[in-house]
Amino acid sequence: MSRFEAQYRAKCGTVDDMLAMIQDNDILVTSGEFSEPALFYNNYHKIAALRNNVEIFKGKKGSGHMYPFMEMDGLAGHVMMVAHMFDSSFRECLNKGIATHLPGNLHDTIERYTQAHPVINKFIAMTTGMDEDGFFTVSGCGMYEEGAYNHAEKIILEVNKNQPVFPGCLKIPLEKVDLIVEVDTPATIYNVRSVPSETDLQIGALAADFIHDGDCIQLGIGGMPDAVGNSFFDKKDLGLHTELFTPIMGDLIKAGVINGARKTIDRGKHVGNFVLGDQQLYDILTSDPNVLFRQASYTNDPTVIAQIDNFVSINTAMEIDLTGQICSESIGPVQYSGTGGAFDFAFGAQHSKGGRGIIAISSTAKKGTISKIKPTLTPGSVVSITRNVADIIITEFGVAYMRGRSVAERAKQLIAIAHPDHRDALTYEAKKLHYIL
Repeated sequence: MSRFEAQYRAKCGTVDDMLAMIQDNDILVTSGEFSEPALFYNNYHKIAALRNNVEIFKGKKGSGHMYPFMEMDGLAGHVMMVAHMFDSSFRECLNKGIATHLPGNLHDTIERYTQAHPVINKFIAMTTGMDEDGFFTVSGCGMYEEGAYNHAEKIILEVNKNQPVFPGCLKIPLEKVDLIVEVDTPATIYNVRSVPSETDLQIGALAADFIHDGDCIQLGIGGMPDAVGNSFFDKKDLGLHTELFTPIMGDLIKAGVINGARKTIDRGKHVGNFVLGDQQLYDILTSDPNVLFRQASYTNDPTVIAQIDNFVSINTAMEIDLTGQICSESIGPVQYSGTGGAFDFAFGAQHSKGGRGIIAISSTAKKGTISKIKPTLTPGSVVSITRNVADIIITEFGVAYMRGRSVAERAKQLIAIAHPDHRDALTYEAKKLHYIL
């Protein structure tokens, strides 16, 4: 850092300096997940009530994480968090009047946001330490950070030498930085490895039959996708083009199952835009020269995904209706998560030569009392993937095919893979709706 030492030190300050930069009516965007600026958020309560009409575009920091200001009352009108992905913490803040959801598909979420908000006053990110060329890396998260950085008037960095450097992430030159606050905290570890249930394993085995040697895959997160991924270890030459790097993907890369040898673009590269995992995954991603982080504007762009032959998208959902409408983000009108890349990958997979878009979903919820396959979606539920894009639905009871099928054909197939306890009721409702005779 020697040739940049003076310039670097001149830009260093404290958390109080950071807070002092936040003004009334500011629009802030902070980097998300792995690179979220925790020092800023852990101290924002000191000024939250002293500023008016501050809007913060915020990602999640793990599921349900609450910073001190988020637990305060009386901040409505002072701060409003805009979140493209929801969780229990945002739902609580929604009830307090300090959070709202931003609908959108991840590949162009920040583009749409900056069209509506052309000026971002501050971009705040946690980064790696500065490299020998004077650049800081916003490591491990590329959902929307580059677009926000490009539109920001001021750049504030929490520089953390403990952040691993993942290849391909956004780099910010020292000359563009307005304030540096040094922090010394461990890289965030996410406990996302899960033990799949028996139902998950049954669905995973069925999904594995749709994955062929040489396919390029995308997986979501959780017990279901983990169960699906665990069934891939006998496959060969799989490619990876994903939104999220998860531990099961790291395991498949390490085992040589994922090598990208047959990808039609980015051949040999394992491409994604953010990471949630443990140290084992971080070690794999930093040591493998074929790992490549890209922004979601690339990884999630359906036109890019469609260029990858034999692309298979595997995700899950909250509920599905008998016409094939898929809700993956709300329980009725209550925002539970977000669209994220659900539609991006479903649409891209359907337009890939030989591609398949799979929704893997257990047939019931609440100990079997509620069917996840419904005559119509719960009133207020969000359609994350339209029925026009729905492709393959898998439950523990089998497979239903949506592509090119009429409503009558879809309804019959979906009833057939619903839990047996709910099939008669679904059939009765399907007839009332004139879906089937």
